[in-house]
Amino acid sequence: MGSRYGVSTAMAETHAKNDAITPITIAGRWSGLQYSSTFVPPRTSGESQRNLTLDIVACEPGWCGILISQDQRCGAVALHLHQTSSKNRNGIFEGKLELAKGAAPFVVQASYYEKDGSKTPTLNVIGDTGRELLLMRRSYPLQAELARSGDAQCTLEKATS
Repeated sequence: MGSRYGVSTAMAETHAKNDAITPITIAGRWSGLQYSSTFVPPRTSGESQRNLTLDIVACEPGWCGILISQDQRCGAVALHLHQTSSKNRNGIFEGKLELAKGAAPFVVQASYYEKDGSKTPTLNVIGDTGRELLLMRRSYPLQAELARSGDAQCTLEKATS
């Protein structure tokens, strides 16, 4: 019985180590296409796309994304993310994204992964306005696939308010 208990304890400790959440560092410059049914550029209608670039830096309670303008200037802090604490959702971040002052912020979920055969990390971001993100949807008002393109150039001190 003592041996059996020892094996069970060792197995439980191993299982607990495997279930631990691995903190993921997402600091850096991230850029890619943002798809949105609410963004309509001049002379077009319907769903459209535009570039989105963020410098993600550590902040409380996790990560802040500083919006980068078309001319590569540091903008406002637009993104606030924290890694989920669920062992079944490692690599998932939740938070808010505010692309324009005064506009309704998006409640977002960002999934971190590395594509097969590529060492470039990717953040797949989905979002919706409102109090919570409803994951049973088939489409989202905000979708973006951002690839890490280098180190962050902007800091919280350089971000505009």
